[in-house]
Amino acid sequence: MMYFAAVAIIIVTTFVFVMFASGETDVKNIEFLKGYGWDVETRAMESAEVIIPDPFDKVYENYNNIQLRAGLDLRPYMGMRGVRYTYIVKNYPSDVGEAVRANVICIDSEPVAGDIMTVSINGFMHSLKFEDAIE
Repeated sequence: MMYFAAVAIIIVTTFVFVMFASGETDVKNIEFLKGYGWDVETRAMESAEVIIPDPFDKVYENYNNIQLRAGLDLRPYMGMRGVRYTYIVKNYPSDVGEAVRANVICIDSEPVAGDIMTVSINGFMHSLKFEDAIE
């Protein structure tokens, strides 16, 4: 019986920690995105672990060019693990026929990169700069 009580306490503690940490992360990420002019849902719709490659392959070179456009740079984070959080954008300036998403990459719980994108085969990806949505 003590074993089950200990397991239950661990599970509840982990759940509370994850919920608290997620809420704090959402607040940081939403403020980060607001700094670029984006209004997003208050909770991430998904998250996934990412590893920033070292060295960059061609895909990450292109992705980092998107970051540079927004005044960001992933090169200092090469070889590091992080988390990508995805939010639904509420203020994309045009109707693109599908949900627009904002991705934020966090390293050590701090937002360091991101993009605006759609997921369809004919979709797009651009920097966090709001002006890129208008061009």
